[in-house]
Amino acid sequence: MRFTITSVDQAPEELYTQTPLRGRLLRQIEGPDRPDYFIAELDRPIVWKKNGGDVSVTHLILTARWVGGVLSPKMINRPVNLAYVVDESVLSDSKLDFGKCFDAAIGVADGESAGQPDQAARH
Repeated sequence: MRFTITSVDQAPEELYTQTPLRGRLLRQIEGPDRPDYFIAELDRPIVWKKNGGDVSVTHLILTARWVGGVLSPKMINRPVNLAYVVDESVLSDSKLDFGKCFDAAIGVADGESAGQPDQAARH
């Protein structure tokens, strides 16, 4: 599923100027506190200013801000939590380890078909 992070809040200063962020969800991964985290790949890397240097971030961990929220192609203005993947071994892990991520921001996300007819309904 494709998504767009249209805005962020409580984020590293440099992230505000890099939105919108576009990408795709690769797969769901269970976390230690809830089962509905997703590994996402960005269309273009974002730059994270860390310890005086620039770090290129290519993957995020996304989840609905509130438990029970759903990430879907039709979501519009869905509050999400987003974390930078800082250890790419998480991409092949079966469970999410928060030590491999940096809790970066609260965001607002739209799905790929927000405001459009459901793709599956047309086939």
